[in-house]
Amino acid sequence: MSFLFSAVCWAGFAADNSFQQLANFTSQQLTDHLFVVKSNNSNTNVGVYIGDAYTVLIDPVVGKSHNKILVNAINKISTKPIKYVLNTHSHRDHTGANTFYIELGATVISNKNGAIYENNTRLTMDKKYSLELGADTIDLYPFISHTEDDILIHFRNSNAIFMGDTYMHNTYPHAYVGGSKGQFSVINKALLLANKSTNIVTAHGRLTAQKSELSNFKQKATLWYNKIAELSAQGVSVDAILNNEELKEISKKFRPFSVGFFNQQVKKTIKAEQAVSK
Repeated sequence: MSFLFSAVCWAGFAADNSFQQLANFTSQQLTDHLFVVKSNNSNTNVGVYIGDAYTVLIDPVVGKSHNKILVNAINKISTKPIKYVLNTHSHRDHTGANTFYIELGATVISNKNGAIYENNTRLTMDKKYSLELGADTIDLYPFISHTEDDILIHFRNSNAIFMGDTYMHNTYPHAYVGGSKGQFSVINKALLLANKSTNIVTAHGRLTAQKSELSNFKQKATLWYNKIAELSAQGVSVDAILNNEELKEISKKFRPFSVGFFNQQVKKTIKAEQAVSK
């Protein structure tokens, strides 16, 4: 591709988010280089960064039949190869397309703690790891929170943070492994990195949130964890905790009340808190 043709393609794309023209996809353009894409076949929010030399994807699960559709759309923007796939954690709704992209020549980067779950992972990290992209730098921070292998992903110049399942704006805290300690360690790091203009990409649901929304989530999560801890310290049974009216009211700050989902998340919270305290 000639430089002139490439420049024309890029200019046209920057002015018009071409992902929006894909059937069964929704998207949001965060910068000239960074996009969030979602397939109607998958509820996972996917990051697409087109850098100076190569493309980086984050949790690119769009449904098996749509993998090629996404790649073809990226290729219409740039012929730069997909060099890295970043996994925010090892659950299959975030890693399910790894093999597809590895076969295209990409290297998967994930938290070392999760290597046992993803045999195709080729590069793992257990401390801060950075990728230099020319126009931007990606910093990856490992945590134990939702899972034992979470990664917080920060685009410095694009002013965006991908949090995976450590923050979902429309539901209860999901720190299944790290408990409240793990939950707040990730949130506090994200709040430290963010400013009022930062796009915070959630794992599922609405594509982005703002720092004020994450701060509000932290306040609600504090109420949630504190009430469960208070009741547990009093020796209240799990069944009694599930029927606590104050906790039910706190839960409504996150989402409309559903007894089945509420009971499930309370039990998972109690289990995680007990495991962390051992």
